[in-house]
Amino acid sequence: MRTKVFRPFLDDVERLSYGQGAKKQRGTGSRFVCHRLNRDERKLYDLAKQAGYLTVRGTGYRKERKGSPVCNTFRQRCDALEEICVIVEKRADTDTLIIDFSTLRVR
Repeated sequence: MRTKVFRPFLDDVERLSYGQGAKKQRGTGSRFVCHRLNRDERKLYDLAKQAGYLTVRGTGYRKERKGSPVCNTFRQRCDALEEICVIVEKRADTDTLIIDFSTLRVR
């Protein structure tokens, strides 16, 4: 017997990116994980939606938010769309490619 996999709704992910609460499904987002995007992160997020992968400078970590909202939000989006989450971290010496297969929920 297959159980239904919890996935966020795309509308809820967009609402979280603006700092609003999820409407359709409880459990989407968390008070302890930052999702609200600032102006610069919004531009990166919109480009990532078009390209299908996210490119951030460094790790995208924001000290004042204690996390990376753009990476968290993009991963939630990939989870809602049932896509692989691909993030490119650009640094001065090397670039890192992060591929997150957990958004597919493969058994």
